[in-house]
Amino acid sequence: MIKFWRQGAALLLAGVMAASLAACGSTSTGSTGNSDNAGASNEGASAENTGGSENNGEIVKLVVWGVGSADTEDCNEVAAAISEITREKIGVEIELVRGQDAEQINLALTSGEPIDMLNYNNVNGQLAAIVRNNYATALDDLVEKYGQGALEVINPVDLDACCFGGTLYALPDMKDTSRSAGFSMRKDIVDELGIEVPEMGTYDDMYKILTQVHEAYPDMYPLVPTWAGGGMQETLPTDPLGDNLGILENVYNDTTEVVNYYATESYRKFCEMMYKWNQEGLIMPDATTTTENNLLSGNGFAMFENWKPGKELENYKSTGKEVVFMKVVEPYKYTDVSNGNSFIIPYSSPHPEKAMELWNLMYTDPEVSNLFINGIEGKHWVYTDDSKTFITTPEGVDPNASGYSSVDWAWPNQQITPLWKGAQADLWDELNKFNESGVASPAHGFSWDSNPVLNQVTACNNVVSAYHTALRWGAMDPNENLPKFIAELESAGINEIIAEKQRQLDEFLAGKK
Repeated sequence: MIKFWRQGAALLLAGVMAASLAACGSTSTGSTGNSDNAGASNEGASAENTGGSENNGEIVKLVVWGVGSADTEDCNEVAAAISEITREKIGVEIELVRGQDAEQINLALTSGEPIDMLNYNNVNGQLAAIVRNNYATALDDLVEKYGQGALEVINPVDLDACCFGGTLYALPDMKDTSRSAGFSMRKDIVDELGIEVPEMGTYDDMYKILTQVHEAYPDMYPLVPTWAGGGMQETLPTDPLGDNLGILENVYNDTTEVVNYYATESYRKFCEMMYKWNQEGLIMPDATTTTENNLLSGNGFAMFENWKPGKELENYKSTGKEVVFMKVVEPYKYTDVSNGNSFIIPYSSPHPEKAMELWNLMYTDPEVSNLFINGIEGKHWVYTDDSKTFITTPEGVDPNASGYSSVDWAWPNQQITPLWKGAQADLWDELNKFNESGVASPAHGFSWDSNPVLNQVTACNNVVSAYHTALRWGAMDPNENLPKFIAELESAGINEIIAEKQRQLDEFLAGKK
């Protein structure tokens, strides 16, 4: 049986949630956007916290833009199955769209396309960029009226991370809201070479493993990018404070001094280490330019990765390879982890109240959540036995070629859906324990407004694009290029950015006291 967050303490939780929403400080139900139709009015909506808005019998159509690839035909079939439930429960039917890239999402948002729920996972800058561009409807009143079920399962600490300027714009998904960074490695190679992989290790441990693999398999890439174009999961315990242009260097101590990430001792040592590894042939030669994803499914052995309970199965489903993890950073929380990969109600939504009712069902209704996440029973998945605890792909269906791929972490509540075959039976309990174990950054909940230094941010990002990826993949000699990088950042205005970010952070922290 699924155990929701702090089950059995509903009254206490309700009080904490009310305080959390009050701390967000907004009473607006509309967007802060610049469109005439931004944030449709809530006039006439029911004041009830449960039961939804008043329905005059008319069925409202909601357009939902999800994340991850899926065939249109499969999306239509899933939407039809969801609509059979939602017509009766909240008076809506669904149009489901998946597979949009960042350009398509940005075009839809800038043009004011009528979308009722939109996943912003593919948007560069995530929620901060969405809010800065006035694309999101404020949720404070909406979630109080139509989202009480969602509030009962959301950790208030994670909810704080979705507030910007005192206003709530997103709800955190019931996924991993803590980060534990490290490496994933192909289990078949680890087993064949008899490699002992510690659960918590060091970069020296990883160096020894990569060297052993390189000696045994000289034609294999020991270390490959996490995704195309030199993608790399962060492995230093920093809080990027929105954009890495001014960070907290170590979330495990109490310092709130904003510093230049690229001028820190930890960044310099990391780049020197990666340069050494590259010189010794331990890194994929075209790591910074490859257009391939899922490189572990090809000729790669290991990659930088974030760990959470169940990550091994998640990787197997995406790469077809069993993996072993070694963590190098203990769990911690920062704002972007808690608010990443979630949904917004765009300012252009014609039906924000109904969208919130649907969002609430996605957190609370197991059948609705399972349809959005896993698709149709019998076509996209089947139960493994009569206990209906685990599911798997139907016989004869390739899990990597399904027309409706599961991206469970990017939907509101995977924890009320069945477990995939191979997962541990207590996965959701373990995931919640992991989330609660994360050390919160001193700046957790802070939202960075870059508008006062927007020109400097643009100039610094141009400098970062010329150096950062190459330096951290060891494709540049840091002794020669890191001083140039730092000097160009300073010329572009990074010290002005840091000063403004420090001012905003100090103001935020003072308001929390």
